[in-house]
Amino acid sequence: MLETQIIIGIPGNWKNRTEIIQSVVSKSEGYLMAGNIIHNSQKNIGFQVEVYDHDPNLKEAFIYASRDTFQHTLLDNIEHHTFTIYIIADAKSIEDVKEVVDVGVGLLKAGGLAVKIESSGVAYTKEDWNELHSNKDIFPLYSHFVTLIGENECYFSCGMKAFGLPDVVISSTIDPEEAADILNNFNLYNIVENPTFNNGETFSVGEDTPVLKITAVNDFRYDEVDLFYNPFGLLELKPI
Repeated sequence: MLETQIIIGIPGNWKNRTEIIQSVVSKSEGYLMAGNIIHNSQKNIGFQVEVYDHDPNLKEAFIYASRDTFQHTLLDNIEHHTFTIYIIADAKSIEDVKEVVDVGVGLLKAGGLAVKIESSGVAYTKEDWNELHSNKDIFPLYSHFVTLIGENECYFSCGMKAFGLPDVVISSTIDPEEAADILNNFNLYNIVENPTFNNGETFSVGEDTPVLKITAVNDFRYDEVDLFYNPFGLLELKPI
């Protein structure tokens, strides 16, 4: 199976890189940073980590990724951040995604301000991320890592590669709310049931909803080097 990566960025106001390492050891509840690795010995799991200095454009990036929902105090803190820790994780399953959530919680406890999922372009407050960590349902996990995007000709999901699965695209001729309902239901069905789809098979949300033909296509939305590119491709849904 193809493997892909989830990347999350967590800014903070640490004095220096030594303080980052010390804060992770003393406050993250199980994680250690050494070189380019962050490791949890209790779980025997590790991730690649990169630390970047202050980014003058980070506040604007968080405003966009949070859909302008962050409070001004938090945005001011992000604007004056000193470092950003990036976690790079190979992911292909629900359990892998949960481990990314867990390491994010550890870094927030160590002084992180908020979380931005670079591989799907969405951002969350510390409170929201902690709530996600304590919630065992699949839908919150899905909805945090996958976002829906509308363009002139189609609606599509972005972020399903976190679960080792293709994203879904549907024509914009369908009502936006109905399209969102179809995309979310299809993606959740794919995550939970992990079926094998063949070209030409059909799918519908319910008895009174459109019947859609499924066609597998390459990800034509982004270049292969783009963080949003899905190596698992797309499943195109066309009303019959």
